[in-house]
Amino acid sequence: MTPVRLSKNAANYIRREADYLRQRNPAAARGFSLAIKDAKRTLQSFPQAGNKMHGLQIAGGLTLVMGDYLLDYSYDGKQVDIVAVRHGRMVTPAPDADLDGDL
Repeated sequence: MTPVRLSKNAANYIRREADYLRQRNPAAARGFSLAIKDAKRTLQSFPQAGNKMHGLQIAGGLTLVMGDYLLDYSYDGKQVDIVAVRHGRMVTPAPDADLDGDL
């Protein structure tokens, strides 16, 4: 099994989202918590299960899509580091780029 670690930002997002859902829809909060646990198990068994299309635009970054949420992570061949968890409707953070210079 591949070790999976959560960054402080990812862990904080999971806590905040679970609290938000718990106040509004306890069933959704349970579903979210189960989905996070399932995603972690998936990455432990299949660390390269994510894709490069939905993720952060950084070298080696992968994203696991789990329902409405995206887990951005890196895998160095030994462990998975989840750097961010976000709702799929959130804007993808990307490095600043000078688009006019690229055209």
